Amino acid sequence: MKTQGYIGSYTKKDGKGIYRFDVDENDQTIEKVEVGYEVEASTYIMQHGKYLYAVKKQGDDCGVASFLINEDKSLTFINDCLASTEGTGCHISISEDGKFLFEAVYGAGIVRLYELNPENGEVLRLIDSYHGDGNGPNKERQDGSHIHYAMQTPDLDYIVTVDLGADVIRTFKYSLGGLELYETTKFQAGSGPRHLAFHPSGKYAYLVTELSNTIIVLSYENGVFSPVTEPQMTIPDDFELNSQIAAVRLSHDGRFVYASNRGHNSIAVFKILGDGANLELVEIVSSGGTWPRDFNITPSDSFLVVAHEHSYNLVLFSRNKETGKLTEIENEQKAAEGVCVQFI
Repeated sequence: MKTQGYIGSYTKKDGKGIYRFDVDENDQTIEKVEVGYEVEASTYIMQHGKYLYAVKKQGDDCGVASFLINEDKSLTFINDCLASTEGTGCHISISEDGKFLFEAVYGAGIVRLYELNPENGEVLRLIDSYHGDGNGPNKERQDGSHIHYAMQTPDLDYIVTVDLGADVIRTFKYSLGGLELYETTKFQAGSGPRHLAFHPSGKYAYLVTELSNTIIVLSYENGVFSPVTEPQMTIPDDFELNSQIAAVRLSHDGRFVYASNRGHNSIAVFKILGDGANLELVEIVSSGGTWPRDFNITPSDSFLVVAHEHSYNLVLFSRNKETGKLTEIENEQKAAEGVCVQFI
């Protein structure tokens, strides 16, 4: 069985934009890593049905692009919407109905809302932008708002955004008329919240904080988040060098949470307890490279692929479905400046 995937990358040095690759689950190898489409600053990509959406920059113009995923998994450019000069995005996601795209812009602290045509994959227009405010005690990283994540909530009624610079989560109501701020939840000053992932029940979310290297369980209901647990470290207590959390993802069976640590260069594995309200650390394993920016789990739940921004290598792990533990299998394939991993 072969599982197809795509990787988004920086294009500052050797990166080409969007790569495509296969995981041969029978032979337990990564193969066919090749350029899927050359596009500048494609740091995050997201599939919806037969379309792939990507962050894009062209000169000073910033926005997103759409592609058709062909039967052979090659990409055909559809169109783009480069409607801003305020900075490129770092995270995008698509509404369940395929009618909206949400983009988080780290540098300028912006959330952008786009209208999509789900019938042909076109990005129709930029509907609205929200500029975050606030700051934190980390002078280097929290001089202002730095929004790192934007996603539709499980009830489909809101967008949740995570602001590393202001130590807050914000939820918005959204429509063709624009964005409306609904709720703001504050977190420990200087913690630097980055990404979150929802439990399958939709009642809990797992928030990772980049600057304090922790994971926190949150409850969620009707646009409102509340901390349930105390923060748990994702790196060993005695590690004293710089480390910064990057990605957080759940296994598809909803039993385990994984987080990548840049600096410590590892993947932390947590078991989800009970109905999802608690986590238990299982292990912290080497990621097999330098600066594991993103990773993802194959739809079969059997393998995990990590993309390393600095060492460029893709690392394949087998995954024990019962214990959640990871075993490194292969680490020779390359995707220069890879920072986002998505499976079809």
